[in-house]
Amino acid sequence: MANIQPFKAIRSNPVYADQLVFTSLQVESVSGDETKDGSLAPLKTLLETGARLRPETPEGQAKAFQDIKETLKTLLESDKLWHEQAPGIYVYEVEHKTYRQTGIWALTSLEDYTQGNIKIHELTFADSIRRLTNYRKNTGLEGSPILLAYHPDITINRIIAETIKNSKKITYGNDHGLHHLWKIEDPAIQQHLINAFAKVKNVYLADGHHRIESSALLAAEQRANGLTEFDYISSLYMATDQLRIEEYDRVVLPSEIINIEAFFDQLKQHFDIQPAHQQVQPRKPHQFGMYFEKNWYGLTAKPHLYNNKNAAANLDTYILQETVLAPIFGIADPKTDQRLKCAGGEMAMEEINAILNVYPDAIVFTLCPVSVEQLIEVAEAGEILPPKSTWIVPKIPYALLLHHHLTE
Repeated sequence: MANIQPFKAIRSNPVYADQLVFTSLQVESVSGDETKDGSLAPLKTLLETGARLRPETPEGQAKAFQDIKETLKTLLESDKLWHEQAPGIYVYEVEHKTYRQTGIWALTSLEDYTQGNIKIHELTFADSIRRLTNYRKNTGLEGSPILLAYHPDITINRIIAETIKNSKKITYGNDHGLHHLWKIEDPAIQQHLINAFAKVKNVYLADGHHRIESSALLAAEQRANGLTEFDYISSLYMATDQLRIEEYDRVVLPSEIINIEAFFDQLKQHFDIQPAHQQVQPRKPHQFGMYFEKNWYGLTAKPHLYNNKNAAANLDTYILQETVLAPIFGIADPKTDQRLKCAGGEMAMEEINAILNVYPDAIVFTLCPVSVEQLIEVAEAGEILPPKSTWIVPKIPYALLLHHHLTE
C-alpha cells in the first residue's frame, strides 16, 4: 500500500523558468544563458550547491544553509518563485521526442518505507546519508522527488486520464523535451486518488535510495527529540509500464599495462568472444560489448554465470562485476573506485568517447539494460544490485516542483 497526500508546491514563475529550471533529459539542471544582464543561476546552484562545498566545516555549512534560506525567501518575495496556496496532487508527464511517460506526484508517508512497504534494490552509503540528512534538517527543502513504481491500476489510470482532459496544463521545457503538470485541487478527487493508492499491493523504489533513507533517519531523530517531524517525502509514482531503464555502461581506466594474452585467457573462462566490425550495444541479456586496443568485441556469457537461483546474480551488472571488474582489475567497490567510470542513458556513448579522448587505453564494456521485470524480481526477493546498475528514466528536472517542509 502507499500512503500519499497533497502538498503546497513551490514552482518557478514561467517568465524565469528557462533560467531557473532549464533542463535537458540527460542532466538534472543547467543554467541557461548566464551571459545576459540580470540572468539567474539555476535553482540547483542557488538552493543546493552551496551545501556541497569542500572542505566541509561547521562554519561553512552554517553559512551555506543560511544563504540557501535567504535565497529562497528572496526568490519568493521577488515573484520569481510561486508558492501554491492550495495543496495539490499533480499529474506529471514528460514528453520525449518519441515517447511519453506519465505519473502522479504527491507526498509519501515515510512510514511506508520504515515498515517495509516500499521494496528497495540498492545499498546506501553512510557519508551520502549524512550529508543529505544535514541538508534536509537545515533547509527543509526537497528539490526532486524519489521515483516509485507500482503495477498499473485501472482507477489511477482513469483519474490521470480525466485530469489531463479536464484540467489546465502547465508546461516547462526546451528542445530536449517538455515537462507537463496538471494540478488536482478538488479534495474529492484527491481522496479518490489517496484511496486508490492505499489499495496498491506493492510499491518499488526505482530511484532515490539515499534520499529516502536519510529522510527516515531524520524523521526518527526529530521524533525522538520532540521536534516537528518531516514525516513525508516528495514522490513521483509511475506505473511499471511507464518506466524505462536504459543502458548503463562501464569504462575501466587500467592502473597498469594489460597483458593482452593473459587478459583474453581470463575472459575466455566465462565468455565466448567474437571480433566485431562496429560498436556493440547489446539488446539481449548476457551479451556484452567490449572496446579494447581500438577494436570492438562481442562477449556472450557462458551458462554457468547465470543459471543461478539468486535473482541479482543473474543480472549482467553482477556478472561483469564478479567475473571481470573485481577479479581482473581489482575494482571491488564500483561506487568509489576512481578507475571505473559509468555512463548511462541516451548520451552514454558521447560520454564514453569523451573519456576515450582523454584515456585512449581505457577499456569499455557495454551492457544490455536491466528490464523493469528484472528490477522487480530483485526487489521482491529482497536482494541488492551492484551500484550503478540501472539508469532509470525519467530524470526529473531539479526544482520542477519544490517541497518545503518549513512552510507547509
